[in-house]
Amino acid sequence: MIKSLLETQTENSLNLDTGVYILLVALFAVFCIVATVFLILGIKRDRNRIIAEKFKIRQLDRLGFEEMIKHKYDIARDDTHFTVMLLRIDGYENLKSSLGERQAIKIRQQIKDRLVRVIPHGSKICDYDEDSIAMFIEEHMDNKGITTLAGFAITECNKTITLLTRAKLVVNVNIGIVSNNEFSPDAVNMLQNLEIALSNARRGGLNKFSIYSEELAEMQTEEYKHYQEIKEAISGHQFTLYYQPIYDISANKIAGFESLVRWNHPTLGVLSPDKFLPIMEQTGDIDWIGSWAFDALLERETKYFKDHPTEQDVVFSMNLSPKQLMYPHLAEEFRKIYKKYRIPARNICMEIVEFAVFDKVPEVSSNILKLQQMGFKIAIDDFGLEMSSLKMLEDLKFDWVKLDRKFIEQSQDDFLINGVVETLVGFAAQKGFAIVAEGVEDEVVRDYIKELKIGYGQGYFYGKPLPPEEYKI
Repeated sequence: MIKSLLETQTENSLNLDTGVYILLVALFAVFCIVATVFLILGIKRDRNRIIAEKFKIRQLDRLGFEEMIKHKYDIARDDTHFTVMLLRIDGYENLKSSLGERQAIKIRQQIKDRLVRVIPHGSKICDYDEDSIAMFIEEHMDNKGITTLAGFAITECNKTITLLTRAKLVVNVNIGIVSNNEFSPDAVNMLQNLEIALSNARRGGLNKFSIYSEELAEMQTEEYKHYQEIKEAISGHQFTLYYQPIYDISANKIAGFESLVRWNHPTLGVLSPDKFLPIMEQTGDIDWIGSWAFDALLERETKYFKDHPTEQDVVFSMNLSPKQLMYPHLAEEFRKIYKKYRIPARNICMEIVEFAVFDKVPEVSSNILKLQQMGFKIAIDDFGLEMSSLKMLEDLKFDWVKLDRKFIEQSQDDFLINGVVETLVGFAAQKGFAIVAEGVEDEVVRDYIKELKIGYGQGYFYGKPLPPEEYKI
């Protein structure tokens, strides 16, 4: 009996030891899980704290950023050094239009996340403008260090971004850089020089940076003034469209109107595109004016068809610059604008400078194809009369080819050029596209192109570029 009792106690003791063991293991596992969770949360909290310290987004907007720079100048000593970088995202407005504002904001946030990885600890970063990110670097850096940092920043920004739709996107940027040195003696000058440096970077092409210098100041001061005036012109709605008729020679009637951008300058009067478009291409505002011009054209065209119900075959055209055609989302942006109006696509023509068409840039070919698929007419503007160009036309489909006025003038006196024009006319009849002779200034030229059997003419003989009211548009 005693033996039986001892065996029972031993068995109970073993069961108890096993239960305690399992309980201890379970408690240890729970402890490990809780500790891991707290460790992860702590790391995430520290990471968020570091990022928040660098971003200061809620506390540091553009106004706060500029005030901070002014304060830094107020307390600066002779040995105080700091640098400011201004990064602009190329084509941000078009990104927002084509992908939506929320997606564009997320893209901008990803770029800021990437910049945090490369800028020194303690730096400040904020949204300076909708398309711009400013960075304040409170660390002494020579030109070599600044150059290295700018290169790293551009490399990070250029890394592929995957959108929610799994589509891949590469963002292009430019960076302007300025330090508090003798060229930037105060905060106001520093901020102005920052814009000048950024403008110079964009002049050099995408994904370039520029460090402000005295030499740069001498070159850019006048251009910066024009840049500021253009920004004011955009906000002040100073741009408008003029129109010049395109004449159907055989039918003796207007076949279309080419729209031409003009700037109603408050002191200089009406300015032609050569006075402002080159600067807008450098600053990126060319994308804005292209979208604006397309919208304004469609609005005016809608009014014209309503007021002239018997002239529904008239075509309205606009010019696209090479820089615009290189923007990947150009066609999608135009499609979005076009949906607001009820105009047949066949009544809209996109005029493209010849070299932009033949340039081996995938975005250019893609945009032209998409515009054609939407039903828009395509015109080659300022077409050259080299036989190589004629050869290239064999594989391309266009609706109009516009001959530059100087070739029309030269062909009247040059037998060889005249022969090329005649070849082009025959080629056009074979391929089914129309030829428009530009620069028709008088009856002599009119009769000459008529003799060549060129179907359409444009120039002062038929009408100058004028406000739409002058042509009852």
